[in-house]
Amino acid sequence: MKVFNQRDKSNSKCSFFLLLVVLFLISVSAYGTSYYIDSAEGDDGNSGTSEGNAWKSLSKVNEFTFSPGDNILFKCNGIWSGQLYPNGSGKYGSPIVIDKYGFGNLPMINGEGIKNTVYLYNQEYWEIQNLEITNYQAGANTWKRGVYIGAKDFGAVHHIYLKNLVIHDVNGTLDTKDNGGIFLKITGSSTETYFDDILIEGCHIYDVDRTGISNKSDWDTRTLTSNTNWVPSLNVVIRNNLFERIGQNGLIVRVAKSPLIEYNIFKECSLKGTGNSNFPFNCDDVIIQYNEAYLTKYNSGDNDSGGFDSDYRCKNTIIQYNYSHDNDYGGVLVCNKGSSATAFNNGTIVRYNIFKDNSHHNFRISGTTTNTSIYNNVIYLGENISSTKIIWHKSWGGYPDNTSYYNNIFYNKSTSCSYDFGNSTGNKFDYNVFYGNHPSGEPFDAHKLKSDPRLLGPSGVGDGIDNVNGMKLHSSSPCINAGKTIPDNGGRDYWGNPVPVDGVTDIGAFEFGTASGVEELENNSEAAKQFQIFQNYPNPFNPVTSIHFSLPQKDYVQISVYNLLGKKIKVLIDREMPAGGHQVSWNSTDQNG
Repeated sequence: MKVFNQRDKSNSKCSFFLLLVVLFLISVSAYGTSYYIDSAEGDDGNSGTSEGNAWKSLSKVNEFTFSPGDNILFKCNGIWSGQLYPNGSGKYGSPIVIDKYGFGNLPMINGEGIKNTVYLYNQEYWEIQNLEITNYQAGANTWKRGVYIGAKDFGAVHHIYLKNLVIHDVNGTLDTKDNGGIFLKITGSSTETYFDDILIEGCHIYDVDRTGISNKSDWDTRTLTSNTNWVPSLNVVIRNNLFERIGQNGLIVRVAKSPLIEYNIFKECSLKGTGNSNFPFNCDDVIIQYNEAYLTKYNSGDNDSGGFDSDYRCKNTIIQYNYSHDNDYGGVLVCNKGSSATAFNNGTIVRYNIFKDNSHHNFRISGTTTNTSIYNNVIYLGENISSTKIIWHKSWGGYPDNTSYYNNIFYNKSTSCSYDFGNSTGNKFDYNVFYGNHPSGEPFDAHKLKSDPRLLGPSGVGDGIDNVNGMKLHSSSPCINAGKTIPDNGGRDYWGNPVPVDGVTDIGAFEFGTASGVEELENNSEAAKQFQIFQNYPNPFNPVTSIHFSLPQKDYVQISVYNLLGKKIKVLIDREMPAGGHQVSWNSTDQNG
């Protein structure tokens, strides 16, 4: 897909025309067969190839071997009990798709206590979407999962897409992280095996134990400098999912290279035991962005019950543009198990995030982490927060080394907060704002500001990742053009505005000058022309892609999709929009989006 931007100067209308230069996806399974399953009116003696000749049972589906491009379609309002374990694999460009048909409630599959409700093993090129999945057995909190994808000595396992699934009431055991909503596992030792192209998108996962989504691989051994048998999964994307009331961790991503975790909401995780809402483990180059984590619960004796976590055996994790608030035990954790000779956590970056009213501590840097950078965040602690460590460098087999804090706003209205650096070494503070109450132990900062940063309304910020405008800077803020220039800073602030604007970085998560005061922008004709639209992602795509763009000021926006013949396929946006960063998604399987 290529993106063209045209500015209509006559009416100040900003139009974006999207021209597809990849093959237009009319149907990903045009050459396969569609099979229909109807729990009420179907018959396993039927051919299954039309709605009027639908199959009835899961057992009929499970005994059949499907071919590339086939569709397995469950009728809406239908309910099935037992396990869905279809056979076969798709191929590149022709996955096997499990989906719904008809109108009404999502088709429901209830495992009723079986180990895995939906199961694939040594299979690839599958898409499973638009199902309701549960696995509840009264009084039996045993090992259970809603969806399990497994592979052993298979090589690359390609293209597993789980989309728009509602997974709930999986009463698994709290004894292992490897059960709950969705679990993917690589085993074996003879053939290097890994997932390549995993997408989990648009799912609602709630009331599951122990974990919402997790994965594991036997190919996981390495040190900081040597990969002995570390075979990471590739092209892993976890996007636009809602996690609610999870027994412990909402999301765990293990043994992956450059996974992308974005636009997820984690609400009320760790209800029954220790666990941060989400974390990567044993991964490289993770990006965690545009997520919200809140109301993570602390239970007596918990070690982890906070928002975001860069866990150990990770390198170069980036946590950016997230909102972490009202968690019982911390806003963010960066950790390394110092007692392990092969453990490490190096190069984590925490930038342009909003932290509000997290209890017990906000930043916890634990164990022998190295080279952690924390910059351009806003940390707000209201009067109701008590006995909280704003920064806590904790011993876990040793202390952190070389942790830097630049351009952050520490806005502290609490009268009982503190700083605890223990015996950590190499700490650096520069160009930070420390406003409000100043507890003992507040770090030295050569360019420290203690004046009011003039945020627009931080105390009124509530739930919702887009409901944080009160953390922006007022036009009279001393933070404007007062920060330290940081190379490779991501190029944008929390709201999607370019960084820097005037050649100098601001302090905090907001870069004043593009989306700050409309009054400044209306008098700046050059700034008003600086629109940004970014390459759609993913590209190529099948079937959903997202387009990100930013506006320097409030403006009228039209985004349309055209095919190669120049015919308009879909109008995605046609309205006035506020300044800042925006995203729109398009599903190419349906002209109606």
